[in-house]
Amino acid sequence: MQGEAVIDSSFAGALIKNEHKTTERKSIIICGPTRGGTSFAASVFYRLGVPFTRDPDDRLTIRLEHSDLMRAFSARDRRTLETTVEEFCYLHSVWGWKLPAIESQLEAVAQMVPNPHAVMIFKEPLSVAARKAIVRKKDLVLLLERVVKVYTRMAALAASTEHPLLLISYDKAASNLPAFLKVAANYAGVTSYDEEAVIAGIQDDQRRYFERKPDVAA
Repeated sequence: MQGEAVIDSSFAGALIKNEHKTTERKSIIICGPTRGGTSFAASVFYRLGVPFTRDPDDRLTIRLEHSDLMRAFSARDRRTLETTVEEFCYLHSVWGWKLPAIESQLEAVAQMVPNPHAVMIFKEPLSVAARKAIVRKKDLVLLLERVVKVYTRMAALAASTEHPLLLISYDKAASNLPAFLKVAANYAGVTSYDEEAVIAGIQDDQRRYFERKPDVAA
């Protein structure tokens, strides 16, 4: 059956669903809860050469979130979103957009961007909730319940979407980067890359991410 996500013992932490619908032009949309590995997923595509900015003057946060897209999405400013997306698509045949909680409006976003290719990353829920609890000084179990609800919503979207979708296990992918990079590169349409340099870049991104002062609102 087309679209089924069937795996075997060779599973390296990532699986492409609806692979037959992938196209050369792609708008890669990275989904997941805050503190849930979306920065890691964005780093992988960024280091593989997928642009996350329109040009060198664009502002990109340390979490690889585009400032204009982030503000417009938070403000529900559809006009600015559409204009910015059009600019990205004009400049790049493949580009990436990472913003936690974007899955809450994934179908609306998918209608806005051409050739949407979703990426959903799943991380062990208790560890995600624990990191949120430490930063926010809030109840761990309450945050765990919220994280599980996000993953439940993502799983439902994964089951129903007809768009190409890359499903990622953070823990499995992070522990086997060389194998994971092959799947991610294939999904992004990247035909060649320097594995050693990409892994070094990802590790550098992770170091800078964990050294920064946490954003309590995230």
